[in-house]
Formats: sequence, C-alpha cells, structure tokens
Amino acid sequence: MQILSSLAERMRLIREVAALKAKSGLPVFDREREGAHMSDLHARAAEAGLSAEIVRDVFGTLFAASRGAQREKMMAQRERFSIGIIGGTAGMGAFLARLFSAAGHAVETTGLTQNGERVGARSTEVASRHDIVIVAVPIAVTVRVIEEVAPHMREGSCLCDVTSVKCAPVEAMLRAAPPTVDVVGTHPIFGPSGDDMDRQKVVFCAGRGERGRARVRGLFEAFGAEILETSPEEHDAQMALIQVLVHEKTMVLGSVLQRLKADLPRSLHFASPIYRTELAMIGRMYSQNAELYADILTSNPDGSRISHLFEQEAGHFARAVAMGDRETIVKRFREVQEFMAEFAAWAKKESDALLYEIVRHA
Repeated sequence: MQILSSLAERMRLIREVAALKAKSGLPVFDREREGAHMSDLHARAAEAGLSAEIVRDVFGTLFAASRGAQREKMMAQRERFSIGIIGGTAGMGAFLARLFSAAGHAVETTGLTQNGERVGARSTEVASRHDIVIVAVPIAVTVRVIEEVAPHMREGSCLCDVTSVKCAPVEAMLRAAPPTVDVVGTHPIFGPSGDDMDRQKVVFCAGRGERGRARVRGLFEAFGAEILETSPEEHDAQMALIQVLVHEKTMVLGSVLQRLKADLPRSLHFASPIYRTELAMIGRMYSQNAELYADILTSNPDGSRISHLFEQEAGHFARAVAMGDRETIVKRFREVQEFMAEFAAWAKKESDALLYEIVRHA
C-alpha cells in the first residue's frame, strides 16, 4: 500500500507540474533532462546492488505515465483552432487528423482514396478557410500542391508541410503564399502509427511569422513530440544520411535475400539478436509503400552523392571478400573504428539496451 500511495502522490505532483508547464509554454518531453535523470538512477541503483535493467523497466514505465498525465493536463489548456489537412486521408495526414480531432480541434481533410477518387472538398477551398493548413501529400507532388493552394490562404493563417525534404517545399511556400500568411516546414521523423507522439522527434524549419510557428510547435509538443529546429539545408543534408543511406542499405539487403531465395523463417532459428533486428527492419520496410521509399531516395538533393559513396564502399569490401584480401578489410575496419571512437560508449549503451529487449521478447 505504501508503494501505491507514493505513486498516487507522484502523479498528483506531476499534474501540478503539467499545469505550470502549460502556463509557461514548456514542452512535455525534455530528452536531455530525462536522460540525465535516468543516468543518475542507474548510478544509485548500482550502489544499491540493483541491475540497470530493473531501473530502466520500472522508471521507464513511470516516466511514460508521467508524460501521459502531463499531455492530458496540457491538452485541456491548449488554444483551439481550425486545421485543414490536404492529403489527410492516408499516411501521416490521416494520423495527424485523428490526433488533432481527438484533442478537440476542428479538422477538415481532403485527399484521394487508393482508387484515386477525391474525398472531401477541393484543396484550394480547404486552404482558404482554416487557421493552419498542413500539406501531407507524397513528396513527388508536394511542391505542385503547395503552389496550387498557397495563394488561397487567408490572412493570418499558417501554411506548413510534413515532407521528408525541406528545401524545395519551404521555398515554394514562401514564394507562393501571400506575405500575410505564416510559413513553417516540418518533418515528423516517425511513422504514422500510435496514439500520440511521445518521445518522437519533429524537425522544424522556420519560414516566416512567429505566431504560426508557435501555434504549430505547440500543437506537436502537446502530443509529446520533441522539436528540433534547423535550416532546410541542414535538414536535407542530415536526411541524406539518416534516410537515403540507411534506407538504400536496407533495400539492398532485402534485394540480396530475395535473390538468394533465403529461407527467412529457418534463418531465425540460427539468428543472433543483431540479425533478428536487421531482418525485422528489412521486413518492416518491405511491408510498406514502394513509392514512398523511391521518393525518399530520389528527392533528396544530396541523395545521389551519398548513394554513389555507398556504392563505392560496398564495391571495395566486395572486391576484398572476393579476393580473400583479409588485410584490406582489417585496414579499412580500423580506419572506421578510429572515426567512430568518440561514439563507442554511446553506441554500446544504446545497442545493449536494444539487444536486451530483442532477447527478452524473442
């Protein structure tokens, strides 16, 4: 009973903190502060003879409950405004529409069905009548849709997008929208699933106008997102690493498995946790939309250069393997090892936690 009473008191205090955060405009989630708190708990647990896994499980659950309670409290105090989502019938657009509607915002969506039939009003009509208008269409048509709807935005409203490239969409919004319309580029760096954005990152690229930027930022933060502000140029350069390089690598691995006609279920009987993780990510990618990944790889302005380097390095290792050239592999490995040295402690801690969860739930 003492533990239950302590938990109840903790949640009461959390709701008071949430009320103060809402008044001050502070976000629910602070990754640096939460990480420091968990590190301190790990150190105390070690002194008390407790394993890090127990601390991570128990306090991870408590932290999640705390964030949930804060979001609930802060949501009730947030400003309400109308939101139009162009492309709100599928993917990220549909995900945002569901979340924002549930939070009490007036949301209007328009988009296409899988058969290409329009659902909702014309895009220009939706753009003309809402406080915030979000463009959530495929990358390949984003600029064209922005150019079509932006001139119809009303004074004092805000136009934003959720595309995984930022230079071209932000430039198009600034060029096509009236000067009285605020502009912000956003990129939720997660898939459209779940009930909120707890601990998820959303990149913000400011275009113009403080009111619209603050509204959109507050909207995402109210659902637990962590906002990372940067320029469109830096965003696209980073996404060339995070998306183009990693997705192309995953595509290549899947393609090799397909050409080998690999018995994937049988391979899992022999699998290490690392292989299980890699295979899960390959399967996850190939369960999704081919056009989405093709757009990600071909729309990033820095994607071609990154892809070329990937091809070169893969070729170097392939030739060394074919020739049995052990020394070349060791030499290149040690060069990369030196480059990665400062990240070694972080990498081990991060991968240990991931592999622990894989083993525990396998």
